[in-house]
Amino acid sequence: MASALAATICILLAASVPPSSSMPAVYSVGDVRGWALPSGNGTETYNHWAKKNRFQVGDVLDFKYVNDSVFLVNHDDYKMCSTASPVSRFTDGDTKFAFDRPGFFYFVSGVPGHCEAGQRMIVRVVAHSALAAAPASPPSAGFGSASSPVVSAPASPGYGSSAGGSTPTSFGPSPLAEPSGASSRALAAGFSLVTCLLAGVIAMIAFA
Repeated sequence: MASALAATICILLAASVPPSSSMPAVYSVGDVRGWALPSGNGTETYNHWAKKNRFQVGDVLDFKYVNDSVFLVNHDDYKMCSTASPVSRFTDGDTKFAFDRPGFFYFVSGVPGHCEAGQRMIVRVVAHSALAAAPASPPSAGFGSASSPVVSAPASPGYGSSAGGSTPTSFGPSPLAEPSGASSRALAAGFSLVTCLLAGVIAMIAFA
């Protein structure tokens, strides 16, 4: 009787927790270093950082920077380090950029000379169902590499927009709830497991 009750409670609790894959994660670009001009010969710093992570639709990039900017550009402008006609530009110092589609996103610094010195990044985003099998490597393109509201990327032409201080070229933003962090998916699964274990213990005590 106790085991049956515990199993029922676990099923109900598991059903009430959203699937972990649907929970967006926040990634701090560059980790502690943030979005800044690479030092030394680290011209692939940000692409190396991007390769270490797996991004999916709904996830958020958190750019933190001082006296700098983030430009979302197309593939050709990324290769040429051209900032003359970006898709979107952000200058608020704390830009949260949400992915609303799978595919490649290209970011560069808008400060003259920074992109050429390596302050640029390609991010590959996959759909939820493709996350497990999707490689993180971007296409060959030469060089390597919160408090603001989060908005999703425009549906067309397929590039994004972001937080306060930005000047997106088109399309209105749609707010997104701010995720708790890159570990939110694992936390949801862990919470469900721990709750089930506690429910089993309580049921056994009650019927002892």
